[in-house]
Amino acid sequence: MKAMVLDGVKQMKLVELPDPEPGPDEVIVKVAYCGVCMTDVHMYFGEFPVKTPVVLGHECSGIISKVGKEVTRVSIGDHIALNPIIHCGVCEYCLGGRTNLCENGLVVGGAGERIINGAYAEYVKVPERNVIKYDKHVPLKYSSLTEPLACVIHGIRLTGIEIGNSVVIIGAGPIGLLFTQLLAISGSSRIIVLDLKNERLKVAEKMGASHVINPKETNDVAKDIKESLDGSLADVVIEAVGSIATVKEAFRYVKKGGKILIFGVPPKGALTTFSPFDVYFTELKVIGAYAFATEDFKKSVAMISSNRVNLDPLITEIYPLEQLEKAFESAKRGDGLKKLISVSGD
Repeated sequence: MKAMVLDGVKQMKLVELPDPEPGPDEVIVKVAYCGVCMTDVHMYFGEFPVKTPVVLGHECSGIISKVGKEVTRVSIGDHIALNPIIHCGVCEYCLGGRTNLCENGLVVGGAGERIINGAYAEYVKVPERNVIKYDKHVPLKYSSLTEPLACVIHGIRLTGIEIGNSVVIIGAGPIGLLFTQLLAISGSSRIIVLDLKNERLKVAEKMGASHVINPKETNDVAKDIKESLDGSLADVVIEAVGSIATVKEAFRYVKKGGKILIFGVPPKGALTTFSPFDVYFTELKVIGAYAFATEDFKKSVAMISSNRVNLDPLITEIYPLEQLEKAFESAKRGDGLKKLISVSGD
């Protein structure tokens, strides 16, 4: 099979690898689409450590091409989304439902402590329990967004955002726009989206943002937020960029007793400072959200299957497998929105 192998920092090559064969409880997925995640970009540029050589890619949709002899839940020809977190099921985190924090887990082509070959390839092998079936009427390019949507669902669940809360979202990339949609659906009173690109802010408005702000076009973002919220700051601030600067800004936009969700992925080793006194005195809650739990992935499938999220405006570029590096460079520049790699898709 063809696969794009990362062999070092900014060293990607198209190679031929042996076609995988399933074990008794495993399936082989013929990859249709694989989304480009910023964690992939971080690993490609050396900003997130990863042992090489490795095939990246974890936002995968595809079709079952082979099954092991003990597989019963899916069949050859089924359309699926791939859950890239292979959890052990027996550690304290798995038993507590926090499968994303599994002590013994493997991650298929994504950011984790132990990474195995992923979906920037014609085929990928995973345990049967790591695929969820979609009805064939759901386009495979949409089901490739199951994983990022699951991450957003996880972030909302962890943060405990309530109906009527006001929310500031820093960043109108694909993740920020998914947050915007889900929060609009779930009843946030006002959603304020910040981004440096007006074309992204226009999409945010179409997806449910009540106010948008371009920080380059104002002298005081916090003042603008207060004006949009009748003199108050936000109940919740979601940082969806992954930079130290925007993490610091989040503390300026949240009200006393509010919550900050650090969702964007900064380079590993990045450090920032904040006032512990302010956190104490204003009863702030600072929350991190890594990936998703199994229940979030199932909810993501349900949302996409029922057409409750508008995914079309998010997908702005589709590249063939051979142009993966071009897609990474585009993502690094912040061009467009979501990039998909079409391996055997339309």
